[in-house]
Amino acid sequence: EAGDVLILTKPLGTGILSTAIKGELAAENEIEAAVKNMTYLNRYARDIAAGFTIHSCTDITGFGIAGHAMEMAKGSAKTLVLDTGSLPVLKGVQAYTEMGLIPAGAYRNRAYLERDIESLLSGIWLEDLVYDPQTSGGLLLAVSREDAHELLKKLNTLELPSVMIGEVTEKQEKFLILK
Repeated sequence: EAGDVLILTKPLGTGILSTAIKGELAAENEIEAAVKNMTYLNRYARDIAAGFTIHSCTDITGFGIAGHAMEMAKGSAKTLVLDTGSLPVLKGVQAYTEMGLIPAGAYRNRAYLERDIESLLSGIWLEDLVYDPQTSGGLLLAVSREDAHELLKKLNTLELPSVMIGEVTEKQEKFLILK
């Protein structure tokens, strides 16, 4: 619903880190963080969120956060505005992205989605990040602004950080805005 806040329950970047791991470039602590991120069950966040009125929810997987946010936006005939500066990102992802270690799936996601996205970004690495296909990514939740802080407080008792990353507005020209 327009006015909802968007919350993401896991950091992004598993596709990019997996590419760095395959290229034998990732540090051991980056590998451990990626594995923890991918093996941590969304069930825990779901159990907490079940105590709130969630207007929309999806898990972030192969279509990246852009693809799954687009699914929510089109399904509700709204626009989602992502504050990319607030996106939680796994350590090392920015550097690997800037090196060009982008999975092929990210390029396919971008080609399929970009006509419905308005990007106000100056740095391309964040655009690459939103198209990055995730393995067992977090949940993207749309919740009323009134419930968002309490939900976030409870979610942040879990092992992985949850973050407010944007908002839902009435439908604008594009379904997704990256700022």
